[in-house]
Amino acid sequence: MRAATEILLWWLALTGLWTLTLSTPAVPELLAGAGAAAVCAIAARTARRAMNGSWRFPTSWLAWLAPLPKAAVSESVAALRTVFRHPSAGKCEKVTVPRAPRAEHEARLAVATVVVGCTPGAMVVASPPDRTDVVVHRLLPGSPALDRVTR
Repeated sequence: MRAATEILLWWLALTGLWTLTLSTPAVPELLAGAGAAAVCAIAARTARRAMNGSWRFPTSWLAWLAPLPKAAVSESVAALRTVFRHPSAGKCEKVTVPRAPRAEHEARLAVATVVVGCTPGAMVVASPPDRTDVVVHRLLPGSPALDRVTR
């Protein structure tokens, strides 16, 4: 039952992602996307099992998503303003991620990369697995709320 649930969740997510990329969905495109998503869902589960992976993660990481909507909207406006005023604006800086056991640390780096990179004012350019920081190119001064939750 767990296998079917995991494959179904993968299939739903991948089919939904494919559908979002279509400008004008047509039945043949939806069927092709659903078929490809089914193959990829089975492959994803198989790969996770082959690597002895797990989907368990600290629920406290969900708090990282709370400041995201506000930061995305405010940074969109500020980024447009900054780019029009100073086309060469931006700098690289490091955001520290706490050290943890290897698998948890790599998962934390992956989630931090997604969360920090979800706003238009920042882009993660490096995330070395053997380090406790990610290198972020910022168009705007750091988003304190996002940086605080990833730390």
